[in-house]
Amino acid sequence: MSDKHDIHNEREVSKYTDSQLLSRLLSYTKPYWKMVLLCITLAFIIVVSDLARPYLIKVAIDGHINGINKPMLAASSAQAEQLKAYGDVTEWNGKAYVRLDNEAAAKKLEPIPAGLEKTQIVRLQGKDWLAAGWIPAAEQDKTTVSANDGKAVLQTTGQTINAERLDQAGLEVFRKQDYVGFFKLGVVFLLTVIAAAILSYLQSNLLQYTGQTIIFNIRQKLFDHLSLMSMSYFDRNPVGRLVVRVTQDTESLNQLYSQVVVNLIKDMIVLVGIIVVMLQMSLKLALLSFAVLPFLAALTFWYRSEIREAQRASRIILSRLNAFLAENLSGIRITQLFIREERQQEQFDDHNNGYYRAGMRGTVINSIFQPAIGFMGNLAIALLLWYGGASVIEGGITFGIVYAFTHYVRQFFQPLMSLAEKYNQIQTAMVGAERIFDMLDEEPSIVDAERPKKLPAHVRGEIVFENVWFAYKDEEWVLRDVSFTIKPGQTVAFVGATGAGKSSIIQLINRFYDIQKGSIKLDGVDIREVAMDDLRHYISIVQQDVFLFTGDIASNIRLKNEHITDEQVIEAAKMVHIDEYIRSLPQGYQTLLGERGINLSLGQRQLLSFARAIAFRPQILILDEATSNIDTETELVVQDALHNISAGRTTLIVAHRLSTIQHADQIIVMHKGRVREIGNHYQLLAQRGYYYRLYELQYKEQKPMQKAR
Repeated sequence: MSDKHDIHNEREVSKYTDSQLLSRLLSYTKPYWKMVLLCITLAFIIVVSDLARPYLIKVAIDGHINGINKPMLAASSAQAEQLKAYGDVTEWNGKAYVRLDNEAAAKKLEPIPAGLEKTQIVRLQGKDWLAAGWIPAAEQDKTTVSANDGKAVLQTTGQTINAERLDQAGLEVFRKQDYVGFFKLGVVFLLTVIAAAILSYLQSNLLQYTGQTIIFNIRQKLFDHLSLMSMSYFDRNPVGRLVVRVTQDTESLNQLYSQVVVNLIKDMIVLVGIIVVMLQMSLKLALLSFAVLPFLAALTFWYRSEIREAQRASRIILSRLNAFLAENLSGIRITQLFIREERQQEQFDDHNNGYYRAGMRGTVINSIFQPAIGFMGNLAIALLLWYGGASVIEGGITFGIVYAFTHYVRQFFQPLMSLAEKYNQIQTAMVGAERIFDMLDEEPSIVDAERPKKLPAHVRGEIVFENVWFAYKDEEWVLRDVSFTIKPGQTVAFVGATGAGKSSIIQLINRFYDIQKGSIKLDGVDIREVAMDDLRHYISIVQQDVFLFTGDIASNIRLKNEHITDEQVIEAAKMVHIDEYIRSLPQGYQTLLGERGINLSLGQRQLLSFARAIAFRPQILILDEATSNIDTETELVVQDALHNISAGRTTLIVAHRLSTIQHADQIIVMHKGRVREIGNHYQLLAQRGYYYRLYELQYKEQKPMQKAR
């Protein structure tokens, strides 16, 4: 088989743009917009508390650690009230003093208001001096001291300032407000840490709840959608692929809803907040720190395109791997019976290696991007230290500003560093979303009519095929111009060689597939005009390949239909003579079955499927090779039971063994998709046509077996 027709070769899905995907993904958050808004609000408060901490440290350094050397205003104690307008007042030696925020603030006050004096504490030659003037930080290293008996004259560029020696006791008086300031800043710092921790806990739980709820809804929507799809969809899509989409592809969205969306907004707030704070503190240092951003933008653009392709390839290969694994585990008996383990291992290795290579490609891309972001962040800090350090020495800015900038730059690049992880999660979610929406956007090929007709609670059971043409694919016709009528209450059998179209007729009656031409009518109503749920309510099918669900025997008979009582379950089991066997089991009808009823024989599974069909009390009963897995003795018992339950019901039988359908009211002989003969057993034998040849062939096969006995 060519790759073109291999259902395991999943096509790439790339028909959606990022904006379309994001728009649809975010639409699922609309019912929870209040929670999302609350999470964003919490994120904003958390960001504010995070950004406040470096600023508090900057205030501690410049305002209190180095605050003793700030410019001050002095006045007599009587004028202390006037100084309170500028800040906290300190009194010493009969005078009142107040610190100004910085040199820039001091310059704005010039000329000095009447009654106030300039003053400043400076440390020169290892001693502290209270100068009667302001000495810029850049000039202090050039200042000379002429001291005599605790008095001094300070000579700076362009000015001479008188000063007096400040002893330790005096220094402690001026330091007192710094100790108080440290305590206040420490309390505020601690409160920001506690508040951020509590709010982060609340936000994380709210996000997880919202994300899990949204994923639950998407998964439920996918399952409901799959339940509506026609059989042709499942013919094209292996089970493993569908399982990946309902489980892993939806799970890939979990991080998007529970972490990425709100945290991405949080990171944007962090970036904007840092930019605002940095520009406010120092325009030059801020612009210098942002010099690496163009390189970062180029790197991010490259990463975006590469990781998207890597994620898409990884998902496609994983889907193939799961489909292959599901198929081969289901057919493990055949693999072992025909000694194909080595060949299957080779195929699995091919898929596994492909998935490994796709995963490694994504890993390599991430291993390039994240360190590159870290390098650019460190480069920005290096530029900051080079320029900022020189500016501190020259007195252009304070050490506290440079220290705060190093923190802000690290905080600025932290969300960018985590961008690799977030972007990886976003791209994983995008690829998963592509595949999920591709599934949801595929409409069922078989749908109910806009205004379906309602059949009565009890139908007569007349089935009419009128010039029916049907093909599973394009115009590769399986049925060609098929016409026949099944009267109410009749038992009708379909016979013919393999591929004649017998089972296709059965699958058309309950609309597993729709015909291309002609019509199929139930009691005179085209089945395409009847709601599928109503149509299938009248019909029960017993197939050759019995499917049993994991659970107990009783639930497999009633299929969890609460309207079927325990008594009806037991009655159905008795009618097919499996009740005695079930009661012999330790737990009786509550006996748990393994996967697909593996702990029952083929015949016992088939009998359970008969009991299931009987329990639903159908008005039309269809047997599709239903007795093929039952031994001859059991078949006689089942035939007797079917004779009883088919009374008054239209019954359709597909069989290869002609001995099982000789009692049928009508036998329809199919050959290459056409109706060749119609009649009962004896009429068809008398015609000596196609049915006669089939009967003769089976009779000759059975005769040597009878002689051998």
